[in-house]
This record gives sequence, C-alpha cells and structure tokens, in this order.
Amino acid sequence: MHSSLLILEPPYQVARRLHDVSPDLGSVALLDASERRPSTSDVKSQLDVAPWCPLCILAEEESGMRSSRRLPRTCLIYGLSDAEGASPILRAVASRPRPTASDLVDWLVKRTRMALLSRTLSELFTRPALRRNEVSYLPYSIREQLRGLGRWGALEWQRAAALADLAADRTAVNRIVSADEPAAAETRRLMQDLLGISERTFHERYGWEWVLEASLRRSGFFERQTAGIRSLHAFRVAAPALGRWEEEGESGQGRSRRATA
Repeated sequence: MHSSLLILEPPYQVARRLHDVSPDLGSVALLDASERRPSTSDVKSQLDVAPWCPLCILAEEESGMRSSRRLPRTCLIYGLSDAEGASPILRAVASRPRPTASDLVDWLVKRTRMALLSRTLSELFTRPALRRNEVSYLPYSIREQLRGLGRWGALEWQRAAALADLAADRTAVNRIVSADEPAAAETRRLMQDLLGISERTFHERYGWEWVLEASLRRSGFFERQTAGIRSLHAFRVAAPALGRWEEEGESGQGRSRRATA
C-alpha cells in the first residue's frame, strides 16, 4: 500500500508530510483512506512509524471502513470538511476508549522490545497506588527488571501509567488543570517532575501515547542504546499530500519543525 501518512502537530493547525523529522510529542498521524481501504496489516505498519502518535484514518462514508477492526490506538473520521479544520480529528482522538492496563503494557513492551517486562508491568499497573515506603518491599526481581527501562523505579512507572490514563480523559484533564484541591495540585506536580512539562502543555497535547514516550525519554531508556530500538528521527515516508492539510514550503515538500522533546 502506498502510504498517505501525514503528521498534525501541536497547535494542530497544519499537517506536514512525514519525512526525516521526528514528530513532536502530542502529534496525530493522519492516514488518507479516501481512495483505498487499508487492511489491518497496513494500519498496524503505519502505527509503527511514529509509535507515540495516535493514528486517525480519514475515510469516505461509502468506503466500508465501518466494518474494519478497530485498534486501540486508532480513530476514524468520515467526510472531513475543510471548514471544520482539525477539530473533528482532535475530537476523534479524544473520544477513543481510555487505554486499559494491557494497552499501556503492550505499548511499552513493543516500543522497548522487552517482552519479559510484560508481566511485571501488568502487575504494577493494576495494583493500588504505591506509597514511597512500600517500594523497598517489592521483590528484588521487579526492581531489577525495571532497570531495563532506565533510571525510574516502580513508583515512577506506576505514576507515569496514571498520567497516560489521565491524558485519555479530556474531562478529567480539564478539571485537574483548574481545580484548587490537593489531589489536583499533586497531579500537576507530577506532570512537571516526571514529564518536565507544565499542566498547560499537558492539556494542549492530545492522545495518551506521548506520555509513555516522554516517560521513556525522561527515564533515560534511549540513552542505553538498546539493540533493535528504532531511531527517534530517521523516519522517511513518501506520502502524497492531502492538499487541504499540508502547507507547502518553497521546496514543495511541506514545512517541518524539529521535535524538541
């Protein structure tokens, strides 16, 4: 299948072709399915190009896409109107079901290629929130396995999973950003401490995948030079433009902006 992948980056005003510039955290990948219906295999291959981007499939009403298998990291839009801008895309991303613990585990395992962590992460993400004094009582094997993800321990990864879940609930995010209560203030502190961003930046980004990607970067995972992990910036996808979304530069290849995260 000839790819139609474009990237819609914050502040979600213009989409660009994905060449060799890594998408910003919070970006949404767009797959044009108006001319040809992609198979599940096609969609999965596009999800692997920029794992921290949810994939929004743009289709026509008569395309038959409604019968396609829905994947946790995808959403579907029919008959996108020029006048609506990016709003329908962002609404579709926000309306996806919240990720389950299994979704979060599967994303991390696939991104890091550390299948042996699956059970450990699953147990960690489904147990009650840890207190700091409880971490030292965790089995040594768990703490040792988590070192494969970088400097963070069980407490940080459990909180990162909670932030990823929060990012998938726009109503909860709106409340956390504005609420004057201890729990909300603590969550805002964790956004800064763990992800290195303000609550405003957290609020402005869509999707939940970017939270896990930011966590891997902040934990130092990519500094370990783990064998087989895809580079963060050497992506190249030849994609025909969706004229109403791509802003052409002088070279005719679409303007791009280097990721800073």
